[in-house]
Amino acid sequence: MVYRWRARSGDFTVWSASREKTVERVKTYIAKQNKSRLTQEGVMVGWSCPYCDRRNSAHDEHVALETFKKHLFEHKKPLLESGVHVADDINGTGSIAVLSPVESTSADNARVHFLSPGDVVIVVTTNPASRIDLLRSKLSEWPEWTVILTTKDDPLAGLSGVELMDIPVEIVHLDKQMGLGSLTETISRVLEEQQEPGRKIAFEFDILTELIQKAKLQRIFKFLHLLTGRLDDVNALSHFFVNRERMASSMNVLDPVFDMQLEVDGSLFLQE
Repeated sequence: MVYRWRARSGDFTVWSASREKTVERVKTYIAKQNKSRLTQEGVMVGWSCPYCDRRNSAHDEHVALETFKKHLFEHKKPLLESGVHVADDINGTGSIAVLSPVESTSADNARVHFLSPGDVVIVVTTNPASRIDLLRSKLSEWPEWTVILTTKDDPLAGLSGVELMDIPVEIVHLDKQMGLGSLTETISRVLEEQQEPGRKIAFEFDILTELIQKAKLQRIFKFLHLLTGRLDDVNALSHFFVNRERMASSMNVLDPVFDMQLEVDGSLFLQE
């Protein structure tokens, strides 16, 4: 569970497991929104509060800014919530585009957050060893069952101290030449096998950036539309990683497929 702060206007939301980091990001946002309230008064830097009659000034610009940010946050502190999950904003199920490089600390933070509620975890990835290691080391306990779909011939390569027979993990090998239609059918079959009343499915898709680079956007849109529809049928919580720096224009086209888009910056999840 994490902290959440949302602007009343709804144009900015931040989530984080760290209260301190959440507050600091909020302070920066509020100060930026009210930067016109900062003034240079000779050798002094001054500020006036837009919400009350408070004014202050200091010789040091950094001191003045930090005091301003701290004061503004006191007005907005009631908007800080705790004990929430990002998926609460979409009623616990649906599809989320995570704008982050796939192999990064930010991505791993997102994985832990979105996979941890799942009784069953299903991951489509080209790096199965890293995903298994993350589940082993970062979750409080193994999910009831995990299915890894991958083209890797040796999915445990580079992973020490783990044998498939000893962990609740199933590997589904994908043909490297598999088309999008066959991939949809394979994922759909796995979802059907794992669907049970009351069983929560968490789904991760690592390879969207690579698919966008290889196929036409129209085909990708159709694929995602069918896949997210199937995930909705089983009330799954799904997330899809996209490298925003490489795929910004493509995401403008694909955005309608997802229930939410998030930027991930370390332990911060941002919507702005």
